[in-house]
Amino acid sequence: MLKISEFHCFVLTIVLTLVHANLSAQNLMISGHVVDAEDQNPLVGVTVLNSSDGSGTATDIDGIFRLSVSPDDVVVFRYVGYAPESKTFRAGEDTVWQIAMVQQVGKLYEVVVTGSKYEKAIGEETVSIEVLGPQLIESSNNVTIESSIQKIPGVNVIDGQANIRGGSGYSYGAGSRVLLLMDDIPLLTADAALANWNFVPMENIGQIEVIKGAASALYGSSALNGIINVRTAYPLAEPETRITMFSGIYDSPSDTAQRWWGNDIPFFTGVNASHRQKFDRFDLVAGAYVYANESYLQHDHDRFGRINIQTRYRVNSNLTVGLNSVLQLNRSVSFFYWNNLDSGLYVPADNTLTINQGTRMAFDPFVQYYDGAGNKHKLQGRFYKSDNRTQTEQGVLSDLYYGEYQFQRRLPVWNMVVTAGLTANRGMVNAELYGDTSYVATNQAAYLQLDKTFFGKWQVNGGVRYEQNQLDNLDEARPVVRIGSSYQLADFTFLRASWGQGYRFPTVAEKFINTSVSLFNIYPNPDLESETGWTAEVGLKQGLKINGWQAYADVSAFVSRYFNMMEFTFGYYPENGGVFPYGFKSLNIGNTEIRGLEFSIAGEGKIGNLPLTLLAGYTYIDPQFQDFDSLIDAQSTADFNVLKYRFRHVVKWDMLLPMEHFRPGLEVNYNSYMEAIDEVFNSFISGLAEYREMNTNGETVVNVRAGYAFNDNTEIFFICNNVFNNMYMLRPAYMEPVRNFTFRFTHKL
Repeated sequence: MLKISEFHCFVLTIVLTLVHANLSAQNLMISGHVVDAEDQNPLVGVTVLNSSDGSGTATDIDGIFRLSVSPDDVVVFRYVGYAPESKTFRAGEDTVWQIAMVQQVGKLYEVVVTGSKYEKAIGEETVSIEVLGPQLIESSNNVTIESSIQKIPGVNVIDGQANIRGGSGYSYGAGSRVLLLMDDIPLLTADAALANWNFVPMENIGQIEVIKGAASALYGSSALNGIINVRTAYPLAEPETRITMFSGIYDSPSDTAQRWWGNDIPFFTGVNASHRQKFDRFDLVAGAYVYANESYLQHDHDRFGRINIQTRYRVNSNLTVGLNSVLQLNRSVSFFYWNNLDSGLYVPADNTLTINQGTRMAFDPFVQYYDGAGNKHKLQGRFYKSDNRTQTEQGVLSDLYYGEYQFQRRLPVWNMVVTAGLTANRGMVNAELYGDTSYVATNQAAYLQLDKTFFGKWQVNGGVRYEQNQLDNLDEARPVVRIGSSYQLADFTFLRASWGQGYRFPTVAEKFINTSVSLFNIYPNPDLESETGWTAEVGLKQGLKINGWQAYADVSAFVSRYFNMMEFTFGYYPENGGVFPYGFKSLNIGNTEIRGLEFSIAGEGKIGNLPLTLLAGYTYIDPQFQDFDSLIDAQSTADFNVLKYRFRHVVKWDMLLPMEHFRPGLEVNYNSYMEAIDEVFNSFISGLAEYREMNTNGETVVNVRAGYAFNDNTEIFFICNNVFNNMYMLRPAYMEPVRNFTFRFTHKL
């Protein structure tokens, strides 16, 4: 009996142990709420990983998650821009968790969205991307973002046309290889694909993100050379109302013989205001801007008035809707080229002024929805209308309709994000400028991008886009692809490499423009074809931390190739008729290549007790034709192989010391000599050849500013641009501003 009882007890003990072990091993479902530690707002899309078995999930629109765990499992919470959090599940403890994540502040934790269409740490991006914050913009009193983006290393704007690392030259009034976005939606005109820089609401900028190199796989035609994405700001926890007033004057040129204005000093003045506020589920942003510039160039002036409204309403935890809008009235007189070298550098040549007046408006509706599986669905659109009229009755009325559906799914178990979408746009153009007729241009596209992380350090992404374009007799479809990789060598040290294709479809203006400016005829070319290209890059991004100052230093080498490049070219065109059949026509000029190196540094914070915000860089390019022949040589002022309208060396430096009260700043820009322009300009424009011969050393322009903050709400700034009063030009026969002074007053209510 005793032995049987002992045996039974032994068996019972084993059974109970196994049952207990089995029960202990059973998974339990935990749930929780993840919020921002400071404002307690829910965090959407936080990655929640069980480090024991690799399973995971993500938080929904309310910051809620559910995850299966076992005792002693460690659960890790990761979110871009926030310090990681981890928590161990103990048997018998509460299965409902409250997680508060702390935001990481500083340049080392900067977050961007343009590279992958979702928030991502800038160091993990596989392409070169720069960020310009509002502080440097506001302290410089930039009226348009055209002036602001000039601060970014590798970016130049020549007479309104942006180019990145020499990807574009100078093409008066038509075509852009750089795609301007406002809140991720294209903002180029339907007829000429031009960026109207003064249409972007400067009074409400969150940050500007710039991708350097081909980005057509995600963004389509016109992203051949890069992206400029202006992200506007939404309200914070506290309401904010701000008003800014400024006025300024132009000094006399250093060569006083060029002063045409006598005692009527040219001036500029403006006022802007903005208000941001949260109302429970409703967000409101409203702004206005009025500006007038009586230019240092004779008869040239610029006046506009603009209002903008942004709304966002959270219907429930899953659904958000909104409508953004901008309306602008504008009037300007455009200066084409100067009169003469002796006393007319700031005086227009006969019949070279263009009077423009018109209206622009944009309406951007959007809907964002998170479904039950945590997938993100986004519908966004834009109606962009531009009505521009001139004194020669060659106005343009263009309407652009744009729509995009975007799907995004996070797969935490695979450390992957899937982004896919469909886009469509339709441009409708009525214009005397293009033969007094109507044109319709359409575009449809589908895209897919995969972003995956291996071993927590290696970021790999790839994307493909299939796009179809139609305009008149040209109907074509083509795929474009990109791949990229970024590997984290150490804390804040990232090595990257990328290769991406680009593509640009010709615009209505390039194919059908028919006009003249002074002596120069501009002819249509209905047979113009698309251009393509690719950009390859390797780069190293290194984080720096000196006391409380954080920065990223970046060095990269790149190659861009363009095939069938489109460019306005001077020539003899008898097929277009006329008594004098010489002029410009957009042609496919052949294949080109640009190689280069770039170094940049961007930082903010305090070095000891000294606050410092810095953005600086150096860019070197070697721009050449792949097939250089005698005809190309004859059309250029250079007698060697170099693309026209490029600066081989560019240096930029912008520094602000935002101390408690006194806030000085310094900006320095250097462009080397523009080695090649169209030979015809030297022949026809008075004094241009002589001016270029006398100014072959490039130009260094210095701007200084100093502000004083009386308190947190009131600030004044004094700004002096072109301190040494250089007389210089960036494109042929158009002089840049002489020394000018600005006084600005800002007050927050």
